[in-house]
Amino acid sequence: MGYGWYRVGQGIRELNELAREKMWSRIHLIPLLQAEEDRDQVRRYYAAQAMEKELLGGESRVYHSDRFVRPTYAVTPSTVTK
Repeated sequence: MGYGWYRVGQGIRELNELAREKMWSRIHLIPLLQAEEDRDQVRRYYAAQAMEKELLGGESRVYHSDRFVRPTYAVTPSTVTK
């Protein structure tokens, strides 16, 4: 009976180690995923700029700096009910 409890304890330790490894692997992947998201945002931004330049014939300046700012979108309802 003691050997069975020993094996249960070993199994619990193994599960804890696997959970710790999974957590650390996710922590180490966060910068890679964030960089991928940033590259995608910049690609979309420049594609929108190119489309705007194609449609309007030039770039319209909204802000007074060239610093990249991640665009924010607010979802609003199409019809307002009272």
